[in-house]
Amino acid sequence: MQKRKTIIYNQLFNKTCSKDELAKLCGDVSIKTIENTIKECDDIIYSKKLGTYHFKNLLPSQISYQNYFKLFQDNLSNPILKKDMIKSISKVGTDLSEIMMETTNLSELSKKIIRANIAISHKCIIKIYYPRKGTPKKDKYIKPKQIITFDSIYYLTFEYDKRNKTEGLEERPFAFNGIQTIEEVEYLKDSQEFRTNDIGNSFGKVEDAKKKVTLKLHDHASYFFMREGLFESPYYKFIKSDSRGDRLTMEMIYNDEIEVFKLVQQWMPLISVVNDSEDSQKVIDGIKENYTKFLDACE
Repeated sequence: MQKRKTIIYNQLFNKTCSKDELAKLCGDVSIKTIENTIKECDDIIYSKKLGTYHFKNLLPSQISYQNYFKLFQDNLSNPILKKDMIKSISKVGTDLSEIMMETTNLSELSKKIIRANIAISHKCIIKIYYPRKGTPKKDKYIKPKQIITFDSIYYLTFEYDKRNKTEGLEERPFAFNGIQTIEEVEYLKDSQEFRTNDIGNSFGKVEDAKKKVTLKLHDHASYFFMREGLFESPYYKFIKSDSRGDRLTMEMIYNDEIEVFKLVQQWMPLISVVNDSEDSQKVIDGIKENYTKFLDACE
């Protein structure tokens, strides 16, 4: 019985499942056996409209360690350690899929991310409350598409559902810490997959990053980028370095100048912008303006 429950929870984490599907996955047991097993699971309900089972309120009472790690592995910010961790977990993946954790013990942030992930997998329109400056303070109906991380912060990419008046609403990713509530609205049985696998950050997708700037780093900044494997990032391109590695030139692509401001201001004075384009001039002017405002505020 417990093994069947584990299989059912793992399958429903990734998609809605019919009684026939679950019966086959549980070792070709009878449909009646599946029904009796799920009777003991208060968080799983059957939808006659869909012809499948799904979790109540998008949140299972338990989740396998394997599924939990897959969902949160992007929070490993160091690319070298992340690769090692993924390799090590894959070697014991079968065991981890059988070990379950109770979601009641997780943080509200984890629960929101799990809910959103299941909504994506289950093709479920959700209603969220996300108070954002400049937008109406009311529930927003969205089609969730992807969970991304940027600087260890989790974001949800989405499309607005037709239930919204979308005029003037910005489809910039929602930070999970700012999402106050997530509720299921409607499961779309015949819809195309919601999930996308775009590479990007809170400012947009890599493929849309048309702006670029050339940067020069030296001393500790140069060593840090080389040592920490930061050129694994699709936003950074290594161009050249001297023989000792204490001076390097790189290219950065971006969607918003804020991305460059943050990097440059973090590494000043060990970083400089090569002023060879309109994009680089805007970055330099923006940093000057920020620096002036900072000094004025300090007086």
